[in-house]
Formats: sequence, C-alpha cells, structure tokens
Amino acid sequence: MSTVRDPEPPEQPENRDNADNAAHAEPSVRGGGSEQSGVDAPGESEVTSLYVRRSRTPTLGFWVALALIAPALVALLGAPFFQFADISGVLNFMLVAVVFLGLPLAAIAALVDSLRHRRRPKRRR
Repeated sequence: MSTVRDPEPPEQPENRDNADNAAHAEPSVRGGGSEQSGVDAPGESEVTSLYVRRSRTPTLGFWVALALIAPALVALLGAPFFQFADISGVLNFMLVAVVFLGLPLAAIAALVDSLRHRRRPKRRR
C-alpha cells in the first residue's frame, strides 16, 4: 500500500507507457546552442505532493467562522424588531452579538476540536 507522499513505481501498467516513451525519446537541444542531453532545466524535475483529507468532517476554521457569522446574521435578521435610528445602530448590535455570543461559541468549538484530536489515536506513518 502506497502513501500519498510516495511516488508510484514505474513498473505499474499505467506508468509503463510513459517510462517506455521517456527511454526512447531523442536527446533535445536546450539553451542557446549548447547540447545537454537528459538534463532537466531548473523547475522541470520538481516533485508535486498531493495531500488527501481522509475524513469529510468540517475543519476547525469552518466551525469558528460559523460561530462568528451565525450570531451576526441572527442579529441582522432581528434588527427590524428593535427600533434603531440608523444603520450604525444595527451594525453595533451585530458587533455586540458577535463579541458576546460568537467568540464564546468559537472558543467552545476550539475546545471540542482539541479534545477530539487529543483522544484520537496517533497513526503510524
């Protein structure tokens, strides 16, 4: 079983065609007249890593953003029921809701996330 960081060996059927084509390729001329056969230019031989999330649960950033945005939207939707003189009163009401409701919710989300990760068994790599 291969991990995400390991490149696939060229013996696999998918990579045989590419390996055969690369082996039979003609040497190319690079640069201003100097012949360099088989030497890659800087940046051509870089290895790209692909990281895959194994679980589909939302990340901590999602929960913190949700904890901050939800009270602001509730305050915005509840603002017509209060008699604010202008838009600055509505924005102030939304800010107060974010500070006094959203920040404690975000702290609780961070605490729950840290406890979940602490209890999760460590995977061998």
